[in-house]
Amino acid sequence: MIRLPRSLDLRRAVHCAGRLLRAALLEALFRVPGYPLTLGGRTPRELRAPVPDSWPGDAVRGKALVAGKFEFAGETVKGDLAAWGDQPSGHWRETFHAFEWLRDLRALGGEAAHQRARKLVKDWIARNDHWRLPAWRGDIMGRRVSAWIANYDFFAAGADADFRIQVLTSLAHQARHLSRSVPGGLDGAALLSALKGLVLASLALPHLPRTHARALALLARELPRQILPDGGHIERCPSLQLVILRDLVDLRGALLAAQQPVPEEILNAIDRMAPMLRFFRLGDGGLALFNSSAEGEPWLIDLVLSRAEAKGKPLSAATHAGFQRLNLGRSIAVFDAGRPAVVQCRPDIADCAHAGTLSFEMSAGKERVIVNCGAMPPGDAAWRRAARFSAAHSTLIVADTNSSDVRDNGLAAIPESVLARRAETETEITVEGQHDGYAGLFGLIHRRRIAMAAGGEELRGEDVLIAAPIGWRRRKEQPFAVRFHLHPEARATLLQDGHAALIKLPSGLGLRFAAAGGTVTIEESVYLGTGKLRKASQIVVSGTAAPVAQGDAASVTWSLTRMGAPAR
Repeated sequence: MIRLPRSLDLRRAVHCAGRLLRAALLEALFRVPGYPLTLGGRTPRELRAPVPDSWPGDAVRGKALVAGKFEFAGETVKGDLAAWGDQPSGHWRETFHAFEWLRDLRALGGEAAHQRARKLVKDWIARNDHWRLPAWRGDIMGRRVSAWIANYDFFAAGADADFRIQVLTSLAHQARHLSRSVPGGLDGAALLSALKGLVLASLALPHLPRTHARALALLARELPRQILPDGGHIERCPSLQLVILRDLVDLRGALLAAQQPVPEEILNAIDRMAPMLRFFRLGDGGLALFNSSAEGEPWLIDLVLSRAEAKGKPLSAATHAGFQRLNLGRSIAVFDAGRPAVVQCRPDIADCAHAGTLSFEMSAGKERVIVNCGAMPPGDAAWRRAARFSAAHSTLIVADTNSSDVRDNGLAAIPESVLARRAETETEITVEGQHDGYAGLFGLIHRRRIAMAAGGEELRGEDVLIAAPIGWRRRKEQPFAVRFHLHPEARATLLQDGHAALIKLPSGLGLRFAAAGGTVTIEESVYLGTGKLRKASQIVVSGTAAPVAQGDAASVTWSLTRMGAPAR
């Protein structure tokens, strides 16, 4: 059995506490009305060796931006900047202030797109010349600085000298502020975004040699801490795995273009993260939905992996990140057998962590079958919170209670112990996980075993609730439900008086679901994996856990067996 270490959590907590204290003191300084005056210095006449943005944009979104339609974080705002007021949510504002949508205008091209980009950049400079959130938050500023530098040749081409001086002056001020403020209260992917902006600024703007050295030193410290030995990121989110890998590829390219040495920490992180990104892919080429991840676009994932130039194959067991992968024939299952991500230093990014311990996803061929619900864009707070609940995952839930306490600023009361074990033969892969998230409340431990066999034609499982050696007085009969959320394209029909179901996929492939130890029903569900709410269904096996002092309180066995021809 593999026991995941908890000693890192205490070190992270101390590390975060120090950062937050420093961040609070700096914020008090930044709020002083005269603070922007301290950011002055020599203004460059032009960028030095800018590296163009090589990632494709969306011309359709660019056309909407030209028309004054701003659709960010699942929220749409129309009209002029001055008319927005306080209408957009904080997450909408974060996306706007990051300016990564400049590549959508660049993809559209044409004079209208050029003019729109210049106007939005110019208006931003005029309205944000003093410290305020979220525009001056480190990760948002880092993303904006990166976007301005990478798209400078697009939006500044043909502009007058006054506009170019305004942009370069603002970039220099933002770089100096970033150099002072990071790491501050940032952690995880947010800190890496800030550092990327700082490195690109130090390469593109002259007179920042100390900034360049400091930014690379911080990266050299953070990457080994955040990128685990198996290549997973500490926030355990496949979408963030993609974003961070793309940022590191950008940094490597920018340093090489500037004829600067690339730190070994960046090269090592790319080499480890690329196989882990492959690990998270299901049969359709998209990403598994754990911890606020979205499917993503397979072509973009392919492009990032191609540019990463890391040929390593994914591990079968990512024990540091806490995931297991089962792959036989054309079937793939990804199993969350790790402790949930610890609460991050920044509460506003901690809502990535889901209470989905021991959940799994499965695809047959190129079709998703068993899924987690996913996550809505940040703008829809109610749905986003609900998607973090255990019931939104394909796992067992006791008394409709989360296995980790879901808070707005992360998770609390997460399982103290999560164990994982794997066994393989030539014909079968078996993984087993166990967590004690229900031990304190109900005196129960959840153990799940999943086995893939018959060349991927069969997936068998067992969910067991075991009496924990604690909480004797809390033991009483408890209802439970084992949930198997289905992709919206999968259709389920009950069979055999509540003991089985038939799942039909668009390709015509059928899978027979059978269970013993509970009553099988089909209920409504939702799917959020593409960022939009879609109706779906779920197979639910319901039962009651007996109030035993030791041994098994409940046991459910289940299987998914392919019917007909193998998946294409």
